[in-house]
Amino acid sequence: MIGDGVQIMGMAAVTIVFVAFGFMSPASRGMLLTGMIVLYLFLGIMAGYVAVRLWRTIKGTSEGWRSVSWSVACFFPGIVFVILTMLNFILWGSKSTGAIPISLYFILLSLWFCISVPLTLIGGFMGTRAEAIQYPVRTNQIPREIPARKYPSWLLVLGAGTLPFGTLFIELFFILSSIWLGRFYYVFGFLIIVLLLLTIVCAEVSVVLTYMHLCVEDWRWWWNAFFASGSVALYVFLYSINYLVFDLESLSGLVSAILYLGYSMFMAIAIMLSTGTIVFIMSFYFVHYLFSSVKID
Repeated sequence: MIGDGVQIMGMAAVTIVFVAFGFMSPASRGMLLTGMIVLYLFLGIMAGYVAVRLWRTIKGTSEGWRSVSWSVACFFPGIVFVILTMLNFILWGSKSTGAIPISLYFILLSLWFCISVPLTLIGGFMGTRAEAIQYPVRTNQIPREIPARKYPSWLLVLGAGTLPFGTLFIELFFILSSIWLGRFYYVFGFLIIVLLLLTIVCAEVSVVLTYMHLCVEDWRWWWNAFFASGSVALYVFLYSINYLVFDLESLSGLVSAILYLGYSMFMAIAIMLSTGTIVFIMSFYFVHYLFSSVKID
């Protein structure tokens, strides 16, 4: 999931920068979508590289890097393909003209398996050649017992997601209005600032939450760190439901509502992977720096 998050975050960042500096026009949504797909495909190299290098760091060996690369190449696109297929069956059942043609399905599958998967495998191979990140201290092979805590870890995870959502929800309204109400969105310069603030807030949340886990001798910070800011996706999806109920009055019918919720689910998963990746990487380097500063006699 870290590799997929790197790929999504890189695609979003490059697209926003290109649009903000005028290389791509937000008025041409077809060109914008095509550019995002092309960027996502070619950033598969980065996704495979990061995932395999992290795998080598954790496992201590590059054995199994092909399965890791395949997992990265198929995880998020597979989720998108399943969601699109389910929505398409619903549209076909209602005899809607908005259904995706079969020919476009084959084109997307060809791009996936002929470009994205090979590039991810190439990136994974490059990750096997890169030097693994060395731990600053020697790790114990026997896991330490974690003391009982007064509060569950999922409570902290849910609470941590509110802070990144606070930097995002105002801009989220304009983005949803641009997608579903046909309004044009031109303030991509401000969106860059929001993206930077989101990254900073996610990094701060990751450092604080990871430090709290280490203070109570909880060494299992990996998934807690990932879902700390990844839980913002839950609030984004709930906000999307709120937007559907109170702002999308023109959207009528069960099929339209299911279509909206399906695309909102897709957006929430993408946000979870990207923000979770930011938090995980920052937490990893924070723990690395923290233990490298410890002096052991």
